[in-house]
Amino acid sequence: MEVRALKAEAGQRLVVRDGKVPGLTLRVSPTSKAWSFVYRVRGEARQRRYSIGTYPAWSVAAARDKALALKKRVQDGGDPVIEEKIRREALTFSKLVERFMASHGKKIRSAAEYQQLLDKDVIPRMGERRVDEITRPEVGVLLDDVAKRAPVVANRVMSVISSVFSWAVSEGLAKENPVRGLKKRGTEAPKERHLDAEEIRALWSGLNETAPRYADLVRLVLLLGARPGEVAGMSREEIDLDAAVWRIPGERVKTKTAHVLPLVGEALAIVRRLSEGKKRGPLFLTTKGKAPTSQDLAKAFERTRTVLKSPATPHDLRRTAATIMSQLEIDRLTIAYVLNHQSTVRATVTGSTYDRHDFLVQKKRALEALDAQIAAILNNQRLPTNVVQMHGGTHG
Repeated sequence: MEVRALKAEAGQRLVVRDGKVPGLTLRVSPTSKAWSFVYRVRGEARQRRYSIGTYPAWSVAAARDKALALKKRVQDGGDPVIEEKIRREALTFSKLVERFMASHGKKIRSAAEYQQLLDKDVIPRMGERRVDEITRPEVGVLLDDVAKRAPVVANRVMSVISSVFSWAVSEGLAKENPVRGLKKRGTEAPKERHLDAEEIRALWSGLNETAPRYADLVRLVLLLGARPGEVAGMSREEIDLDAAVWRIPGERVKTKTAHVLPLVGEALAIVRRLSEGKKRGPLFLTTKGKAPTSQDLAKAFERTRTVLKSPATPHDLRRTAATIMSQLEIDRLTIAYVLNHQSTVRATVTGSTYDRHDFLVQKKRALEALDAQIAAILNNQRLPTNVVQMHGGTHG
């Protein structure tokens, strides 16, 4: 078949049948040449037409190979047109994620981080894969590749994929969770990890090697004992500089209860500087102009790990703040109010039902003591000249 020479006049369409492979047909119009395979399913009189593709993207040889493969499928009892329709309409992983987020995403506090992890590491690899075709080994290879870059992030990716598939199984959209049985790729720091004085000094100095916005963010986590994600989402609307407080609305808090933290010392100085010239909007932005997520903060924190004695996470700074306050003999209930640990402050009927005191005075005293202790720790060592030292209640 000499396809290149075939031409059709305006308003004309030629149908040419291949002499070597029965069923292979070429439709020629003035603007295109398209291959198709015409066949009948066993027991049916009606013909079906399966579109293969256009010439020259599909050469004569390639079209014949495809037609022979389709012919074999028909002889084996298959129906290529119906099978292709099922494949196109099948639930892909991308579609599954869309349904998961639409139905379940509102219930997940870290939904934005879920989406970020999926968009970066999973959907580019598995997005167009049919859900029922995704295998445990396939997920394992994906996690291994992520772990080469960031082992702890691989653990987060594994957790997110598992959440999506667990939901899909519960909704009858998947038969099984391919993550089940896989092991975590990264070894994470134990939950009791906190930084000692030497590490605090090293971290504070090391933060000068990362982007200023992340340095401020990390330092505020330590100075306030706040959750990293809540600090990352700090906005100008939440800051009252006159009262020197940070009011976090309930929808941004893990406990779903509004939380107020006094701003003192270095934390107040950082927030005041970040608020300059702003009346509204986030105080922290990535280079893409978006509020950073906990994952962004974790990546920035990775750059400082070489200065620490062992691996740590941003959340370990919150534990460090709590440990310092405890060492200063601040009572545990006040520490729980600073950290907004509802399991402690609401543990009794009095705490959960009757006590509506905001503990703002006690929280301020605790954070002032924490600020002074961190200043003392930092001033215990001669710091590089590019490190801002902290003195008294108004640190530079």
